[in-house]
Amino acid sequence: MHTVYIIYSPSTDQYFIGQTKDLKITLWQHNAKTNPATADGKPWEVKFTRPFDTRNEALSLEMKLKKKDRAFWEELIGNPLPTI
Repeated sequence: MHTVYIIYSPSTDQYFIGQTKDLKITLWQHNAKTNPATADGKPWEVKFTRPFDTRNEALSLEMKLKKKDRAFWEELIGNPLPTI
């Protein structure tokens, strides 16, 4: 099982999109500052998740989300069922 996620940092007012096989470990890594892209944003909060059976499916959604803008992500977080 793979999960696409959107996390948010209130301290930097930024979102980060990724995919993982283990969301609990990944969130810990973001908050432990082991990822340079998110090191300044601690604490990170999970705002959106969507599970997939395969990594390819998760990667596909991750790439689509990264091409969208902040307004789209916030709409998705508020209403997690729109078609992407």
